[in-house]
Amino acid sequence: MPPGRIDFLAESSLSLLSEPHLQRLQKNGFKAILPGIESWYSMGGKSKTGSRTGLDKVEQVSDHVNTILRYIPYVQANFVLGLDDDVGEEPFELTKRFVDLTPGAFPAYSLLSAFGQAAPLNLELQRDGRVLPTPFHFLDNNKATNVRPKNYTWNALYDNIIGLRRHTFSWPAIGRRLRANRVQTARWMNFVRAVSAEGFGRIRHDSTVRRLLDQDVSVRRFFEGESESLPAFYTDQVRKDLGPWWEALPEGSLSHDPNAYLKAHHAAQTPAHPHVPRAGRAAQPTAPSPSVS
Repeated sequence: MPPGRIDFLAESSLSLLSEPHLQRLQKNGFKAILPGIESWYSMGGKSKTGSRTGLDKVEQVSDHVNTILRYIPYVQANFVLGLDDDVGEEPFELTKRFVDLTPGAFPAYSLLSAFGQAAPLNLELQRDGRVLPTPFHFLDNNKATNVRPKNYTWNALYDNIIGLRRHTFSWPAIGRRLRANRVQTARWMNFVRAVSAEGFGRIRHDSTVRRLLDQDVSVRRFFEGESESLPAFYTDQVRKDLGPWWEALPEGSLSHDPNAYLKAHHAAQTPAHPHVPRAGRAAQPTAPSPSVS
């Protein structure tokens, strides 16, 4: 098939996106790529940064992503917020620095979430009692996290997340992104994403959650793992999203056991109990098994 007949997009690790590979992707019609950056302190193999961390990693990754943008017009850089390697304001400030150094990329921020048996790390999180019974309805990486942060209070985590989003989707940042995108489609996609639910909308949502952490005891207790009762804020959101289908929602469907993976793992590791003869009856000897030569 002649080049240019089909447009492609893909997720990829930065480590795979060498310049020869980028040239090949461009030749074969790739218009968008979604590399995972995730953390400034770990996963160096995934981003091909080796032992570099902090600002050194930011500058190397930024240079790499700017190179990608010379070959592929649309780049979404994926980050995970609230990882156990993150401490204090620095991870968020480093991401702001990346946003400034790489204006053509669209930063996509995911909240740390544990998805059932998706990763062995989830077993450790469940052993530590850090996984919350957040309804599946909200586990889209954005509306909620179901993992209690290791190095942050909830207030501090949300303050940093909101500050990062406001920096990323400020009007000056949006303007720089528009100027850096060389393809009209990329310009308008980034603009619409910034001013709609993904940018401005998530700032509003996170700001509401942050306010409720101060004002609504039920939200605070649920987030701290002190209560499994779902706060009205979340129940009302499901009711709004489902509309007339709310009445068809089965009872109990907004709750689940957040430690089901750990319990299943323990059950699989527990050996079966040997047969114990009933009291008063001697166990009958069994014939030896024939040997196989």
